[in-house]
Amino acid sequence: MDRVRVGNTFRAIRVELRLRQSDVAGRAGVSPQSVSALECGRFGGLSIDTYCRIAEALGADVALAPRWRGPKLDRILDRRHALLQNLAVEMLLPLGWEAQAEYSFNHYGDRGSVDVLGWRSDRQALLIVEIKTEITSLEETLRILDMKRRVVPELLRAERRWAATSIAAVLILPDSSTHRALIDRHGALVSASLPERTWAVRHWLAAPAGDLRGVLFLQNSSQGGARWKVLPARRVRAAAEPPPDHR
Repeated sequence: MDRVRVGNTFRAIRVELRLRQSDVAGRAGVSPQSVSALECGRFGGLSIDTYCRIAEALGADVALAPRWRGPKLDRILDRRHALLQNLAVEMLLPLGWEAQAEYSFNHYGDRGSVDVLGWRSDRQALLIVEIKTEITSLEETLRILDMKRRVVPELLRAERRWAATSIAAVLILPDSSTHRALIDRHGALVSASLPERTWAVRHWLAAPAGDLRGVLFLQNSSQGGARWKVLPARRVRAAAEPPPDHR
């Protein structure tokens, strides 16, 4: 990391916005000394939270993505994603959902893949799940899920005759302090797009009625690979049972 260049970038943005260091500090809820240290490239002693707060105060995006020099990083990330994906499917089956992993679509430039697609024919309910084990851009994650919520129901209506009367768009995250802190820190932004949280999402999954948009934290997503067997991308059905209570 070129700390001098990073500091100069922060200063240039502040000057362009015609803000004083004290103005930025007030917006970010940090000390003016922290803003000054960052602009001078002396931010080794600043916490990541302080760094991000100052960036947000300037309307700047910060990508904090580790680049590991070890091998097979993509495989490690993919394995975590697959484990969480499988856990989501296992949660849906006892509730009477048909569940499919990796539903791909391409519709006039809107393209992508739904991590988990759920259908309850008895309720005419459709579930669109986005799974994230790491979030580099929360705004982009919310934008993509909103696009899928807008495009996918109509595609399924034409392809499978799934005429959904109740639709849920859910972001699933590992139940960890890091992910909960991220959602809390950006509470207003997340709530505007995904207002519901785990308890309300689980209640809807058990008895879907109306539309829902929310965030679901799943526990036990970090268990060893021997515990979770990854399911193929196929539709399966199971008899309904009472939902587990993971509030």
